[in-house]
Amino acid sequence: MILTLVKINLRALYAGVFRRYKSKKKIKPIMIILIGLLLVYVAASLMFTVGAMFYGLCAPFFDAGAGWFYFALAGLLAFAICFIGSVFMVQSYIFAARDNELLLAMPIKPSAILAGRLSALLVTEYIFQAVIMVPVFCILLINGYISYVPALGIVFFFLVAALLPLIALALGCFVGWLVALITSRMRNKNIMTLVLSLGFLAAYFWFYNKLMNNLNTLIENGAEIAEAVRRSIYPAYHFGAAIADGSAPSFIIFAVCAITPFFVMCVLLSRSFVRLAAGGRAVKKVKYKEKALRVSGSRMALLKRELLYYWSQPMYILNSSLGMIVTVVFAVVMIVRPILFLGLFDQDTGALAGIIDPGIMGAIVLSALALLNSVSAPTISLEGKNLWISKSLPVKASDILLSKAGSHLAVCGIPAIFAGLVCIVVLPISGFLQAALTLVVPISVTLMVSMLGVALNLSFPRFDWINPIQPVKQGISSMLTTFGGMALIGVLVVLFLILSIWELSIESYLLICFGLFIAASGGLYAYLVNSGSRKFESL
Repeated sequence: MILTLVKINLRALYAGVFRRYKSKKKIKPIMIILIGLLLVYVAASLMFTVGAMFYGLCAPFFDAGAGWFYFALAGLLAFAICFIGSVFMVQSYIFAARDNELLLAMPIKPSAILAGRLSALLVTEYIFQAVIMVPVFCILLINGYISYVPALGIVFFFLVAALLPLIALALGCFVGWLVALITSRMRNKNIMTLVLSLGFLAAYFWFYNKLMNNLNTLIENGAEIAEAVRRSIYPAYHFGAAIADGSAPSFIIFAVCAITPFFVMCVLLSRSFVRLAAGGRAVKKVKYKEKALRVSGSRMALLKRELLYYWSQPMYILNSSLGMIVTVVFAVVMIVRPILFLGLFDQDTGALAGIIDPGIMGAIVLSALALLNSVSAPTISLEGKNLWISKSLPVKASDILLSKAGSHLAVCGIPAIFAGLVCIVVLPISGFLQAALTLVVPISVTLMVSMLGVALNLSFPRFDWINPIQPVKQGISSMLTTFGGMALIGVLVVLFLILSIWELSIESYLLICFGLFIAASGGLYAYLVNSGSRKFESL
């Protein structure tokens, strides 16, 4: 039974990207190629970034006789990424899965259900880890330092890489279990989950930023830092020593450090899984108070429904609204400490001094952040098994689709307007045109992305998800919207460099972009109202 559940979860994980749901039509070869190119692009970009960082660390550490620290640092970074990935998925994938109650009602042991869930999470952890360990090993080959590693060390490299995600998954499960235990009796547990998740995300970005800023210091003082790691982070030292020295005792010690917490966590989860997954939920007692009935139009009611669902799903917020979150943080920083941004334009030390005005740079930053949101991309898929309810409502299909785009516009547009107003007040704006561009360009981007997400989700719907995080994080429409936005940023930069040959000003270029975004939004609106509505009715 355990093997059957493992296969089901792994099949669902694979199908989250490569299968076309609720349709007998086979996916077209061109779409398979495009999806494959997208995945290769994402993986290559991430691996190139990691490889560039470790390329500068390889020679100093191995030449100084501290090759183990090279691998230990890679292990710490892989652990951090795996932990962040697992802690965001554990609660929704294990404790809040849609089919938990159905499986628990069957003659299946809870331990078998738990094993199936953990297996899928572990596969995801291996994918996260590969982003770090593959370029780390390739840099070793490129620099020729593979000869410094004994043959047994190369074997241990693959073995410890197989064990490392167990530690990250154990800690991620512990945090998720702790959050589920604490919030199981709380009325506003979504707020607590969101706050804790944002805290972990902020801590990760702080750590990564500190690491990149102090990379030269790490190279210059590698011996002292390595000694501190050896004394304070015991498993990391044995992780590196097992590979660099081919040390069997270090491998055994690391294996014990990896397997023991994972085993303990499995025992804890198995004992409380049933109570946390199917029971122990807080029920809010509401005392009825007579109030006047408020009536709103069908479009406003549909929009409220979308927004209520969005704010009730912390993982939905975190995985689809990173640009919005950073926009709010950017606005707060501009109010509290604007010097952090204005320092980039300092005539003596600023990296952007003399290149671009700070006023117009605010518009560019907010527009780029708007391209990183994908709130509307999974909205149709999130209907799930309740799609028939939306289709049976006495409203137009176009109103349903536009309400989904409207939720994106409300969630991401209001922070963009707020941040734009802050930029106008704080930054030295040169004239009315720059002020107008700071407001209208980010909004035009948000409008285009809101409708693009719905249009893509019409082509790639996914309704047989186990938990809402799957269409949000693994759906093709979400990936195309997010990474397509990243690619569009690069395309717009290249296009500006080409047009700058004719001495086109940045303000004129942003006006052209504004027109293109509005035209694209108009085309997408026409599609959603006409053929898009018909496609929705046929789902």
